[in-house]
Amino acid sequence: MARLAGMVALVTGAGGGEMGGGGAGIARALAAEGAVVAVNDLHKEYAQATVEQIISSGGEAFSVPGDVSDPRQATTMVQTVIERCGRLDILVNNAARLGRTPAVERMSDDEWLSYLAVNLSGPFYMSRAALPQMMRQEYGRIINIGSLAALRSSLNGGAGYTTSKRGLLGLTRQMAAEFYSYNITVNALLPAGILGGRMRAEMGPQADALVRARRWALPDELGKICAYLASPEAHLITAAVIVVPGVNATGLGDFAQYRAMAKQIGKDIGE
Repeated sequence: MARLAGMVALVTGAGGGEMGGGGAGIARALAAEGAVVAVNDLHKEYAQATVEQIISSGGEAFSVPGDVSDPRQATTMVQTVIERCGRLDILVNNAARLGRTPAVERMSDDEWLSYLAVNLSGPFYMSRAALPQMMRQEYGRIINIGSLAALRSSLNGGAGYTTSKRGLLGLTRQMAAEFYSYNITVNALLPAGILGGRMRAEMGPQADALVRARRWALPDELGKICAYLASPEAHLITAAVIVVPGVNATGLGDFAQYRAMAKQIGKDIGE
């Protein structure tokens, strides 16, 4: 039997289907392990693309579009899943805001707050809405998708991104402490980079080289890690912060070094 058979999962920021990123990969992996997956995205058509991909592969999924940074919408999405399925076992907080911003001295209040709203308040709102049902079930798995930037800095995000992702680690560990007695685990995955369809199209061979150098992960690889953390077998793992791929936690080079490595790998294989 599939390890997640009979369970219901909600994955935020999981739209895009084949062109999606880590969220779509997580949704596919959970469905492949037998979970019914509620696919969230800000855009309904993106969520539906992942739903259709899962269904075409024999899985079960439906869309719950909405804005995780809006507490009312977050509550409504969770309630929709519970009313439809009767339970909610797995919540993956993947939705995130990322983009280049000015340095701190030039960053506006709105830019700063927009990162905190999606990347930190969003997981808080979604988790707050989901936890009462998980407590009643005495089973729950919350997986927060952070970023390696939480431990370092970000080339592409800026202060809003790195600060919000660091805050997510605090939220992860606090919830893990508060709800462990209900058989609810809360963990965080920190990807260095996920090579989704859009990212592959934008970066070309360099992105593939980063995967071969084990510096970035593929969406479905991230998904398989989530599928294990969501399973009953992972009940002893909580408050964990896991860097993906793990080599990025070893100190073997910074962003500039592994970008140079990727370029060299590309040359070596004739790309």
